[in-house]
Amino acid sequence: MTQKRNVSSPTISAGAQNTMKTSSDQQQSSQQTARPKSVELVEVDKEEAPPKQRTIPLPSWHFLGLVLILLSGGVGFAATSILLSFNGSSNCNALYVPLASATTRLYCAQVEAEQQTLGSYLKAIRMVDGFPQDHPLRPDIDRNIEVWTSDILELAEVQFQEGNLDEAIAIAEEVPVRSTARILVEERIEDWRLVWRDGERIFAKLDREINDGDLSAALRTAVELSYLENIYWSTVKYEEARNQIQLARKENEELDVAYVSHRRGGIENWLQAIEQASKISEDSYAYPQAQKLIDDSRENIIRYIEDLVDQQQWDQLMSLSDRLPGRLNLDNMVVDWKILAQAGLSARRGSVIDLETALVQIQSIQPSSSVYDQSQTLMNRWQSEIADVTLLEQGDAIAAGGTITDLQRAIAKLNLIEEGNPRYGEARRKVAQWREKIEISEDRPTLQYARDLASSRGTNALNEAIVQARKIQPGRALYDEAQSAIREWQGTIERREDQPIYDQAIALGNNQRYSEAITVANQITAGRALYPKMQEKVGGWRRELTAATKLRDAYNAASRETISGLVEAIRLTQEIPSSASAARSEGREAANQWSYGILNEAQRQANTASIPEAIATAELIPSGTAAYSSAQVQIEAWERLMRPAPPVETSENDVFLDPQI
Repeated sequence: MTQKRNVSSPTISAGAQNTMKTSSDQQQSSQQTARPKSVELVEVDKEEAPPKQRTIPLPSWHFLGLVLILLSGGVGFAATSILLSFNGSSNCNALYVPLASATTRLYCAQVEAEQQTLGSYLKAIRMVDGFPQDHPLRPDIDRNIEVWTSDILELAEVQFQEGNLDEAIAIAEEVPVRSTARILVEERIEDWRLVWRDGERIFAKLDREINDGDLSAALRTAVELSYLENIYWSTVKYEEARNQIQLARKENEELDVAYVSHRRGGIENWLQAIEQASKISEDSYAYPQAQKLIDDSRENIIRYIEDLVDQQQWDQLMSLSDRLPGRLNLDNMVVDWKILAQAGLSARRGSVIDLETALVQIQSIQPSSSVYDQSQTLMNRWQSEIADVTLLEQGDAIAAGGTITDLQRAIAKLNLIEEGNPRYGEARRKVAQWREKIEISEDRPTLQYARDLASSRGTNALNEAIVQARKIQPGRALYDEAQSAIREWQGTIERREDQPIYDQAIALGNNQRYSEAITVANQITAGRALYPKMQEKVGGWRRELTAATKLRDAYNAASRETISGLVEAIRLTQEIPSSASAARSEGREAANQWSYGILNEAQRQANTASIPEAIATAELIPSGTAAYSSAQVQIEAWERLMRPAPPVETSENDVFLDPQI
């Protein structure tokens, strides 16, 4: 705010003197101005009057002194009257500055400055700034100019604090360049510019940090604005910075959701990413990133649609074309995609009319279209397909007769469709079906004849049926069925031939003559019908032989009547297969007896030899035998006996008696 300042006015005496001087000067000027006229009149009179020579008497000094006193008093009185008759602002408004005295101009300048406006301050300065530096009132004038300049700068400061730097500078530069207080203006403008540059530098740094996504650093930078000595930067721009950071944080969160959808991939996620990114406004810091994400998703969608076209997924293409948002700027492409989809759906129905309809639809795609090449490829394909469909329809009509001749003629018709044609695969499938029908028609009587022969179940009849069925060659439609019948009939023959051998081997095995049973069973060779069943029996007999051998070896080891022999005998019984139940049971009983034999020997050693030796012997008893638990109990007892007894604690009160007493 501009404050009214008290400026010392020039002294009245000085003003009076100047006023008196000015009044005297004006009187002298008027006298000088009037004097010529009076002088001219005198000269005219002199010209008209006849010349006379007359002596003028000089006045006395008394008279001259009186005149001098009267003149001095008159001048003072006139000056005082002028000062007393000066009426403030009303006279200042009518003041003619070039003829006004310094005191008057200074006074009027002060009155003008009291309006406290830019114009009044500037006018006040102009009123008094023209006096020379050696003027008596120059110090007062300079002090007033400095005050008014400061007031002007305060007005400019208001604009500066409100954020109007250019307006502030413009106001300050209104101060005349030659003004004595101009240096104050230059210093103040430089200070403003320094503060403004700091604010712009901080804000530019904040912009970069927000664009880089470093919102934490941006928030720290925003705090720097609050320290600037400018209300606009420290409040308005500071709040603006905080709002931008908050908005950027919110938009980054929205953009993160869009990025997640984009990275997941798939048409649904790409569309969702576009929808999320489109929420970012153009004035947002995240707008360039959002647009890039939209462009990337757009390219992914275009590639996806191109794959649909290549794969001829016309249903999906039609559905997707209706869902694409307008913001992708794909309107022209969408129109062409729909045309492709409609034409593809028509062509898929497969008839000649449908293919011709598809050709008409696809011809509306212009050469400038991005799918023009695909449309031309499809046109060529469908044109070729029309010829193929004609042949297929003709072949179907011929094959409908159902005879072998009709089917052969239909096959010949479809063989005209060359490899590489659009319907070549379909033609091959139809040909294969018709050939299968022909082969079935040709081979069914043969297979049926073989079945009729085999129905009697005689061996010779079965062999003859096999011969007939083998006439059906590999690759023919009924080949697998014929081979299945052959295996059945061959198995019947083999079972009849091998059954006596099987029965003999079983009888030998039941009598525990396992070696003889195995020898007889091996007469049934691999591949014969009873071979798997016979080998299963042979496996059981081999396990029985192994068990008998293990049990015999165990008895032999135990017969040595040594600790090591008993341990080996127990181990051999534990190796007897569980499937040999009889030998396994006998071996378990023998092992239990032998385990007690080892335990008895350990007890004998503890009584006659040494406890450590007895412990070592007892530890040889295998787990799972009858004596194992007893052996473990005995081992613990012997180990307790071997431990040293703890020392007996005695007290001072204990009394030991002499054994001799």
